[in-house]
Amino acid sequence: MIFWRIIRRRRRPRRCAPTGPETERLRAQAKAALPARVRELAAAFGFDFNGRVTIRNNVSNWGSCSSKGNINLNLNLMRLPEDLRDYVILHELCHLRYFNHGPEFHALLESVCPDHRAKHRALREYRLG
Repeated sequence: MIFWRIIRRRRRPRRCAPTGPETERLRAQAKAALPARVRELAAAFGFDFNGRVTIRNNVSNWGSCSSKGNINLNLNLMRLPEDLRDYVILHELCHLRYFNHGPEFHALLESVCPDHRAKHRALREYRLG
């Protein structure tokens, strides 16, 4: 009879975003400002956005876009200058048309945000988590 040993892989502990009064203040500010700004930029640049905007406290990304057309934004965007906040929102709106980072995506991003490369570099100066 052969006995199989189950070897459990050790997982890295998940990084958890800190919570507290400061986080809740940022969440309230983000919920008040970001969904309206997404809709404003979508209308200004001709994006068809009818999805939901969700505010999250992620430790690894500033925003994401789902295949259902919903946009998730990090509440820490409220700590950024407004032009970088708009860059992240425009980046996610471009994903509504192209769900990748291919040439078409970058051409669209270039058309709505001509200085997107500089803003991407500037965004790296800010840390999450």
